[in-house]
Formats: sequence, C-alpha cells, structure tokens
Amino acid sequence: MSFSQRALMWAVGGVLALGIAGCSAEPKERAAFIAFLQTRIVDKPGVHVPSLTPKVEKSFGDYSKHYAVITDYNKSMDAKVQQPLRDMMVKNMPNTMPDLMARRADVVALRKTSAQLRAVIDAEQAAAATRRTALKQPDDLKPVYDKAYARTVSDPGNNFKEFLVVMEGMLTSAEKLADFLDAHKDQIKFSAIMAQIDDQKVLDDANVLMKELSAKNAEVARAQRKLASMISGR
Repeated sequence: MSFSQRALMWAVGGVLALGIAGCSAEPKERAAFIAFLQTRIVDKPGVHVPSLTPKVEKSFGDYSKHYAVITDYNKSMDAKVQQPLRDMMVKNMPNTMPDLMARRADVVALRKTSAQLRAVIDAEQAAAATRRTALKQPDDLKPVYDKAYARTVSDPGNNFKEFLVVMEGMLTSAEKLADFLDAHKDQIKFSAIMAQIDDQKVLDDANVLMKELSAKNAEVARAQRKLASMISGR
C-alpha cells in the first residue's frame, strides 16, 4: 500500500471514528434529558422547574438549550410577574364603605396593574412559544417535552391570567360601588361598618351592587384556590 493510500485510509478512518463518536453521544444525552423531564417535572404533582447542576447540564448536551426555553420563561415570570403580583396581593382591599370611597384610586391602580401583568404574561408566553417552535426534537422526546412545557409554561401562565381576569372583575365591581356611594353620599349615613340609607331606590340599587361585589369576591377566592392547587399539585 502506497503512502497516499495509507494516508487516505487513515483520514477516512478518522472521519468515521469522529462520526461514530458524535452519533453515540446524542442518544445518551437525549435519554438523560427525557428521563429528567419525566421524573423531575411530568411525574411530580404541581409545578417544578429544577435548577441544573453543571454535571447534569453537560449530560444533556445540546438539549440543555431546550430546557433553557422553560427556565428562561420562568425566570422572566419571577422577575416581571411574581413579585408585582405578590405586591398587589399584600395590599388589603377596602373592607368598609367609607374606606372604599376613600381608596377608590387604589382600586383603580390595582385593576390597571392586573391588566398590565396579563399583557406581560402574554408576551412571555409568545416569546417562549417562538423559541419552542424552532426546536428540532426526535419523536421520543417531543411528547415528553410537550408535557413538561405545558406543566411549567402554558398551564401556569394561563391559570395566572385566569386569576387576574377574575380579580379585575372584582375590582371593577368595587369601582362601581365606590362611584355609586360617592354619587349618593348625601343620602347615606355611615356608622363604623354600617350604612343607613332611607331612600328605598338608593337602598335597592346599593344592595344590587354589594351582592355583585360579594359574588365577585367569591369568584376570586375560587380562582385563588385553583391557582394554588395547580402550583402545589394538591
């Protein structure tokens, strides 16, 4: 065998060896990623987005970029939605009629904040969906990834938006009642948490608005329980 032939055989052998080595890593990386998604996210109740150790991230190979779609979304949600939502929830709603009248501006601000948070969630979900669509996934990975994505991106975002819509409905009802009370303040006598209304028409109208607000408060409580159950898995 001539030198050129030996060189060619060596080169071809080297290329084949590289090709085999490159192909052998991907199935292991994919299997590790599938197992991680299944056991650490899909099989566990509630919402879980585990952080990756450098060793685990390396074991996924390029599939770590697929997981980054999920983690980046959740990091953005924590920064842009979770903290403002917590700040919003710690603000006590007015619990008396005079308090509601005095704090109408706070109620309006809360409603606007809620609407803004929904818009942020929409934008973050759209950005994550764009990145997800660009992913190239084998047939055995895709269904598991889809379930993990739904559990950590789609479902939490949708449930948060549903809760915020209900919250905005309650706040709108509170605004309506505040406006009514202000418009008829000369016909209403307040004593602590009680209100005396002598005009029957005004009393009837006030009762309708208060019943509406009470019903909206019940809807908020249900939506809050649903959201907490989705997050905790209980």
